[in-house]
Amino acid sequence: MRHGSAVLVVLPFQTPSSTGAEAMLSQGLLEDITGELSRFATLHVLAWSVGAAVAGLSDAEIRDRLEVSHVLRGSLRRAGERLRVAVDLVDCVAGTPVWSERFDFPAEDLFEVQDDVVARIVATLHVRLEQAALVEARRRPAEMAAYELTLEGFARLREGTLEADEAARDLFERAIRVDPHYARAHAGIALSWFNEWSCQFWDRYEESARRAYASAHGALALDDRDAHLHHILGKLHLFRRDWERASWYFDRALQLCPNDAELLIGQAVWESYLGRPAAGIRLAERAMRLNPCHPGYYPGAAALTHLLMGDFGTAVDLARRSTGMIYVDTPAFWAVACAHLGRIGEARSYFSQYEANFRDKILFGRAPQPGEAVRWFFDNNPLRLGEHRELMMEGFRRLDAPLPLSKRPATRDAGSVSRFARVGQGWVVAFEGRQALLPDLKGFSDICRLLERPGEEVHCLDLAERLPAEHGGDAVLDDRARAALKARIRDLQEEIADAEERNDIGRTERLRNEFETLVETLSDALGLGGRSRRLGSLAERARTTVTWRIRHAVKRVTAAHPELGRHFAHTLHTGTFCCYNPERSVAWRLTPDPAASLALGA
Repeated sequence: MRHGSAVLVVLPFQTPSSTGAEAMLSQGLLEDITGELSRFATLHVLAWSVGAAVAGLSDAEIRDRLEVSHVLRGSLRRAGERLRVAVDLVDCVAGTPVWSERFDFPAEDLFEVQDDVVARIVATLHVRLEQAALVEARRRPAEMAAYELTLEGFARLREGTLEADEAARDLFERAIRVDPHYARAHAGIALSWFNEWSCQFWDRYEESARRAYASAHGALALDDRDAHLHHILGKLHLFRRDWERASWYFDRALQLCPNDAELLIGQAVWESYLGRPAAGIRLAERAMRLNPCHPGYYPGAAALTHLLMGDFGTAVDLARRSTGMIYVDTPAFWAVACAHLGRIGEARSYFSQYEANFRDKILFGRAPQPGEAVRWFFDNNPLRLGEHRELMMEGFRRLDAPLPLSKRPATRDAGSVSRFARVGQGWVVAFEGRQALLPDLKGFSDICRLLERPGEEVHCLDLAERLPAEHGGDAVLDDRARAALKARIRDLQEEIADAEERNDIGRTERLRNEFETLVETLSDALGLGGRSRRLGSLAERARTTVTWRIRHAVKRVTAAHPELGRHFAHTLHTGTFCCYNPERSVAWRLTPDPAASLALGA
């Protein structure tokens, strides 16, 4: 079994007849359930045709022939005007039942409800398989496989303490020692660092942020079809306030696995942070419908979505039903909901719970300064919309919470200004008292994003534009493209010589830029002995694209502003992770001033 995970075969659903609408639905259920289960990265599901081939065998015979751990059997029966779908999951290694469920619906809704039945079966089955695997693994801890170690690690992460995070990381690292290429274990490490970075243990904030980001991208490089890896990266970008990239990762996660209840309930919260609480409500409702026996924190997540929609009554009702919410600031949300309802005593009680959590887990026992708890709340919660931030602040005002003092506007320094900003159709740059205007290049946008975060490593995928997800290991350049590229390079050499003879400086520069671009493209595409390199992953394509863009942009900067070009040559580092790492701090202004706009005629 792969990584110790469940290996499952779905057998055809039994029906009284081999023809008619019920037989069609039976075949549809078989194909759809198999297909949807294959979206879960922690499961290994055999093709539906395999199940059809062994449908007449016993569980033990199927186990021996296919080397599977579980068999899912189902039936479809008519009872008057209603239809019943029954499913049974069996552990065919132990010979014991794991789960069974029945779904009844009107016969006239036969095909309308098929998708919903499939989604509920798939979501519940996935949860039950993981629960059963974890129970079994805990009986023999010394023999845990990578998959089982990772399940235990995620269970520890839900405890929300520093000790649990460190114990979880140990489990994930053990899993990686068992299987270095198990992406979900690398994702677990990323999530453990994310927990420390996003909401607690701020004495090592920067280090936790860097490790979370690097581990998540390392996991994605191993398996970019795992929805939970995209979900984790979406959270990282959300807490960086990189809204668009966070949204892209979240959308990708839902496309990859739309029936994972755990994924849905998590994204319900993040959709609300992104300013889409109505979408968050729909995701939370779907998660609770797909997993009726959901954990106690599901209602708490749903409560937050209703709070940001302004439905304070529903938010409070859901909050009272929730249990097991591990976030430091969860009571602060309930305090605000109660304050907007005029329940000030209840609001202050919740806020006192929040202050106690803040003092114990964030300040490590130190008494907070006036307004410190509220300021930390806004620093820690990446609420995109100003109206949502104001809704929360108004709630704090109503319950008379200590509010932070407003910050004074920063004064500009009178010395020379370093500037790197887009203006109109170009860029204005200023460094060490000298200014230059440059035409637009994609590499300048990459550089600007690196200047925003000096010293911070940014993965090439987060700088590159969205590359096609299907790459299939194609050669970077096929034979025809490579031959055409070489022919154009030869033509350019002749055209450059002609332009130089005619002293046409403008044409010479344009041709040389094209020549350098094509030579670098050809060089990146060829390996030793001129053989085509294989492009094995989306990350490799992004690394190649971004590296060339930044290097080309630095050359253009150097031509117009040699001092800044030398600075970038020594401080910009490219590769899988890109970084701007100056020896001394440079205060960059990344938005244009009016004078720059006039200079470019924007």
